[in-house]
Amino acid sequence: MMNFLRKNMRMIFLITIIGFLGGAFIGFGGYFFSNKTSADAVVEVNGAKIPYRQYSNTLNRVLDGMRQQKQEITDAVTKQKKQEVLQDLIQEEVFSSEAEKYGITVPDGELAADIHHYPAFQRDGNFSQQAYFQILFQMLHTTPKEFEDSRRRQIAIFKLRQMIASSVLITEPELRMEYYFAHKGNMADYQKDKLKFRDDIKQKKTMLVFSEWFKLLNQTMKIKVHLEEIEKGQG
Repeated sequence: MMNFLRKNMRMIFLITIIGFLGGAFIGFGGYFFSNKTSADAVVEVNGAKIPYRQYSNTLNRVLDGMRQQKQEITDAVTKQKKQEVLQDLIQEEVFSSEAEKYGITVPDGELAADIHHYPAFQRDGNFSQQAYFQILFQMLHTTPKEFEDSRRRQIAIFKLRQMIASSVLITEPELRMEYYFAHKGNMADYQKDKLKFRDDIKQKKTMLVFSEWFKLLNQTMKIKVHLEEIEKGQG
């Protein structure tokens, strides 16, 4: 496994992913809480500004969803959701920036096809422009440009995920060795278990690559959070 990491260290620097770690991802880079208010940015990630409006709209959607599910929204819950939304926006900016850096693009046609296949935007099995605008403005409280920019970033990030997953390979000798140790030398069911065991090992190997990559990236990430200053100015 360590040989794999040494051989693929350059690849670790070149690629990134979002989604495999799900909600377990905590923290990204050094958080520097600025002593000056930025009215148009809730956070800056390596100089790229994430608008406060984007943060506010995302947070309101999260809280509205909780209210619809009859969940209690306490001050502690709100504080937690604020942090989670902020973290999600930072992640999206970081990963989409990496995708752009390494030439991963999402053409307009691909983006349009993605949006047209959204079930929420369809009526009688066809894309409905009326439903599209209605949901964006009335339910998501966002503009078409904001939504489409976000979807473009998410698709690019998904492509990164596919790229890293496809780059992780398990050789037959490696697989047999892993199975041998996992089953204390009993190879009787190896052929029967082979495919599932290969998938399990590949997932673990992929996660290990991601973990090492995150550690390296974390050392250089510069994040400035303006949320506290903005909220004080609103009080």
